[in-house]
Amino acid sequence: MMNISILLRHSGIWVSKVNYAGYKSDGIVVGQSISFLNLKAAISAELDIDVSRKNIEIRYIVEGNSSPMKIKNDMGVKLYLEVKKSEPGFAMYPLCIDTSEKIGGYIHNFDGTCREITCVEGITQDTKALAMVESRICDSYYNP
Repeated sequence: MMNISILLRHSGIWVSKVNYAGYKSDGIVVGQSISFLNLKAAISAELDIDVSRKNIEIRYIVEGNSSPMKIKNDMGVKLYLEVKKSEPGFAMYPLCIDTSEKIGGYIHNFDGTCREITCVEGITQDTKALAMVESRICDSYYNP
């Protein structure tokens, strides 16, 4: 089984559809039968990305294509590795890694009548959830 060295570009910005600039570089070595989930795990481990809080987007640029190719499943990984095998140089077809905050979390309202918080949960809304709870607790404390 052959290993494949992959250059990672990250922490940059897309200044055009096919120009990723201002990035940092790292690298990983993977087996040629790696799955999408394992590729994401290898990238997140190497770049120290907290996948419980961040989504990872993986793209690469193919000459002559008008937009980057996005890897989003096992077939995308297979295609990338086939392309990479045709140009095995380490710097050829680097993966451009972008992260975004996970959208999620929800807030169940505080029930002032029974003075219970049923559920406050969130990732992107932690501060908002805490502020809501504190204001509701204060309201119910001062205005029983």
